[in-house]
Amino acid sequence: MRLDIAFFGNFRTSLRPANSLTIELPTGIAEQARKGWHGDETFASRLGGFCDYQGMTRLPRFLTPLVAGCTVTLLQVVMAVALLAPEEPITERYSALVQHDSYWFMNIIDRGYQTIVPPIDHKMMEVSNVAFFPAYPAIAALLRNAFNISTGTALLIVAQLAAWGFWTYFFLLCRRWKVAGSLQICGTLLILANPAAFFLVAAYSESLFLMALLGFIYWSTAEGRTARVLAAMHGMVMSATRIVGIVCAGGWGGYRARLLCSG
Repeated sequence: MRLDIAFFGNFRTSLRPANSLTIELPTGIAEQARKGWHGDETFASRLGGFCDYQGMTRLPRFLTPLVAGCTVTLLQVVMAVALLAPEEPITERYSALVQHDSYWFMNIIDRGYQTIVPPIDHKMMEVSNVAFFPAYPAIAALLRNAFNISTGTALLIVAQLAAWGFWTYFFLLCRRWKVAGSLQICGTLLILANPAAFFLVAAYSESLFLMALLGFIYWSTAEGRTARVLAAMHGMVMSATRIVGIVCAGGWGGYRARLLCSG
């Protein structure tokens, strides 16, 4: 026999199956039951809001560009190590990515900024090394002190992590602008084919600057308070890496302001 529970005033008809038993509850109890069910519905709606589909899919949205960026960066490192001094051991090949201006950054990390007044008219790092911006050597110094590694290795790791960030933002912007996959591959190959792409994984500040530049563009065109904070952080890193970063930040900021005013 099936058991049916009915509330006073809820069911106006007396029709019911012959094998069922109806138990009628007083109105007060019925109201409390309805309130309880309403509370359950409210809890379910709040739980559904907490488990928002957009929030749950946010991480996978960044996962593919992160993996693609890491793959391209590793490919660059392998190519550079394989082509530089192929007769040397692998550690010596990797250390060979520290070249020319890298030694100036090493000098800044080891000795700090030093100069004389008036400055000399030729380059001599033992006398003056203030021609280089501080973001890249400062981050490398933090990494060196945190993990107790050599200065050259710290410079290389920072540059290659920044190269990873550059490629990640490259693929994120391609996705936002709905660039076809074939064109993304062509663009990646064209960048890799350029001889200057070597500096993305060498101990130079180029990769950090380009990562901060693309990150600044990506977050400054996004919505929300968090995006504005991230855009400002990338802009500060960009301006503290190369002097042209100040021009890029000001020019892009003026362009965005003009768009907002005209829209």
